[in-house]
Amino acid sequence: MNILRSMIAAFVLATSLFLAPVATYADDGSAKHPAIQQADAQREKEANRKRYLLVFPAAVIGITVALIIITRRRK
Repeated sequence: MNILRSMIAAFVLATSLFLAPVATYADDGSAKHPAIQQADAQREKEANRKRYLLVFPAAVIGITVALIIITRRRK
């Protein structure tokens, strides 16, 4: 019974630490270090590139399917 109480206490502690809010840093642009600002800008650029890399194959597939449908209807 004592082991069960310890396990329950450990579980409650672990879940409370897991669900605790994360402390955030100041969002003021002047308060950030220049290296952090540069890293954030680089991260945003990579996110935009990733979006375009996902859109490009979908567009290619869409155009290919449209061309196949158009050429089959002409026959």
